[in-house]
Amino acid sequence: MATNNVLVNNLCSWPLNFRRLAGQGDISIPGNARNFPLLSEEEVLSQIQTGNVMFTGTDGLGNHARIQIVDEEIRKKLFGLESEDVGAPELLNETSVKELLSIRTKAKFNERMAAMVQTDAEKRMLVELAFKVGADDAESWKVDALRKLSATAKI
Repeated sequence: MATNNVLVNNLCSWPLNFRRLAGQGDISIPGNARNFPLLSEEEVLSQIQTGNVMFTGTDGLGNHARIQIVDEEIRKKLFGLESEDVGAPELLNETSVKELLSIRTKAKFNERMAAMVQTDAEKRMLVELAFKVGADDAESWKVDALRKLSATAKI
């Protein structure tokens, strides 16, 4: 029987570890892993059904999650959203931080940053991602705002 593995991205720079539910042992996804291939569809579904916030995020649908399911169709299927017209979840990654840094006005920048960054893991990753995508060239008030929010992380 072929296994249907789900590719995932670890959106954190540290390893994410959790107990396997559809089998034996533990799972460790390396920090910043892209297209990590070692999770079965059954495993990811079990993690979502039991409410593992690394997958489900803040709303149970993957917003602000630490682990991103790469394929949008598979993500919708696993979250039971195939018939729903929903956009991609709100995730903190290089693309979203680059878009944030391109915002010109303080009000819009602060509003977008508040919507993007809601968990301690996101606060912890914010400055690292910002410098990866060009914060060196950003206005100092933006970098100050990012650092201030990042400093509130409790982990």
